[in-house]
Amino acid sequence: MRFLVLLFTSLMISSSVFAEALIDLGFTYSADTLNADAESSSTQYFYNANFLFNIDRKMQWTVGWTVLGISQTGSVDSTNTTYSSFDIGPALRWNIDKNGIFSTTVAYGYIAKGTYTSGSTNETWEGTSLFGQFSFQAPIRDDKFYIGVSLNYYAATYATKTVSGVESSTDATKSWIFPMISFTWRP
Repeated sequence: MRFLVLLFTSLMISSSVFAEALIDLGFTYSADTLNADAESSSTQYFYNANFLFNIDRKMQWTVGWTVLGISQTGSVDSTNTTYSSFDIGPALRWNIDKNGIFSTTVAYGYIAKGTYTSGSTNETWEGTSLFGQFSFQAPIRDDKFYIGVSLNYYAATYATKTVSGVESSTDATKSWIFPMISFTWRP
């Protein structure tokens, strides 16, 4: 573990590697309220941050680390349900064209820590996740800053849950397909 921390730190400090790096941020948010037979509302958001480094001379392939976060809250007739997860893991990005306007990113969240609350029941979940993204980003300044939109897929599978300090196995899953606004900085 110390080796990985030392390697990552040296890569971040090295100016030659940092010159071929990129930082990619994305966010989406939605909320709605429905007043029908039963009053219901929901709020959900998702964010991701990728820290990637080029691995080829054509600057088409980048590899690095991703951080993913999701939160969803729902309420039906005063019964609240919340779900959230914080995931980290490796990511790979392929710039389809040489300018990186079109790209595809895949990430594996080998650590996915979620929480689920329904009414007064609180559960902590642990498992893994997958993230896929197809992006279109246009340069807005000197080919260093890009802004765009993406279509995303997120799926998490949780193997263990903890309720009131008691750990047990579970087969909880969560998947979501959604659009997102994304920003990329290439120093």
